[in-house]
Amino acid sequence: MDFYIQMGHGMQTMCKELTSEWGSSKIILSPLNLPPERLEKFTSDIEKVNGSVLFDPQLYFPRKYHKNLAKYNYWPQDEITNLENGNCDTLIGKLYELNKRISTSSFILPSFIVSKIDHRWNALQQSYITKAQSYSPDKALISTVAITGEVLSDSTQVEQIIQYIEHWNVEGIYIVCEHPDRYYLVDQPLWLSNLLALVAGIKRQHKKVIVGYASHQMLCLAMAKCDAIASGNFLNVRWFKPEHFETMEDDGISRRAIWYYCPQALSEYKVPFLDIAQRMGKLDVMKPAPEMMNPYCDMLFAGSLPSSTGYKESHAHRHYLCCLRYQSLMATRDSYSETMDSQLLILETAEQILSGLRSKGIRGQDRDFSDIIDVNRAAIAVHDAEFRFTLSREWETL
Repeated sequence: MDFYIQMGHGMQTMCKELTSEWGSSKIILSPLNLPPERLEKFTSDIEKVNGSVLFDPQLYFPRKYHKNLAKYNYWPQDEITNLENGNCDTLIGKLYELNKRISTSSFILPSFIVSKIDHRWNALQQSYITKAQSYSPDKALISTVAITGEVLSDSTQVEQIIQYIEHWNVEGIYIVCEHPDRYYLVDQPLWLSNLLALVAGIKRQHKKVIVGYASHQMLCLAMAKCDAIASGNFLNVRWFKPEHFETMEDDGISRRAIWYYCPQALSEYKVPFLDIAQRMGKLDVMKPAPEMMNPYCDMLFAGSLPSSTGYKESHAHRHYLCCLRYQSLMATRDSYSETMDSQLLILETAEQILSGLRSKGIRGQDRDFSDIIDVNRAAIAVHDAEFRFTLSREWETL
């Protein structure tokens, strides 16, 4: 399973550095965080370090106003009703020219976020596809499926999405979905099992699937042969939040705690808890495996008190993305059974490590994976019961 960078606030330099460090990368550009006048220069810089880009139009809430999105010429001003009725010629034409100008690897089509899947939604999606084909017969098309948490919690609507997509003439699907109950780590197994089912259903149609705004909880999507997950620095690019796409009175990035991602525990910890871990002789347990060690976290394990090492937010973000990239690339195995066994082993290992850390008072608070392990296990069990036979048989062809 590949890993894409989901661009967020203040990530332009980070994208260039990580692409250079990794040897290549694919970045999903965010018009909300990249002004039009800097778009071509940024994409040129990424190409120089062997990276490539996709452009997410972020047309999720066209009736809401965000000052940064409104700077782009494709953003609808007063023709939103026409757009909702499928009159998308101007929109798709301008997006095509933008994609052509920055040499995107594929053309991501726009979509509104919806709380109901019906024939009207399907007709609108089809209108985008048809119009894009007339503009861009040579560029691969990726349709966006943007849905609320309620839709993804409804198995009937998920199946309806799969049935509609079967008739879409596109290379792939870009899935963007709200979390239920507004939590970073999803605590509802049905939501996660339905996401697995959605990915598997689309993959069985031999279409590419990218899941955007993802976190480490989505590593289990490898069991559905997901092609890629995308993630970024702050939580608003690891978790799709509607308010992120509307200008508020305070639209800045507030001061936040600095977190350390412990990949083998699938949990994140504030730096003061690393001080406790050192005091209790548990810091080495939280050290990444050698293949995930990186220059952004090694200072924490050099012998000094972690809070005195100068570990900054920029280190935390780069460390998280380096680790999640490695975990993503290792997630899909040669067979369905091997992939499932690997995912269950990851959860078992995390459970054992977390038990030992919690017994010493070392907790990840609202980013602790302890209560989420059984959520992922339950979702995996449902997915296995429904898809083991078909995915095992088709694995190599997906």
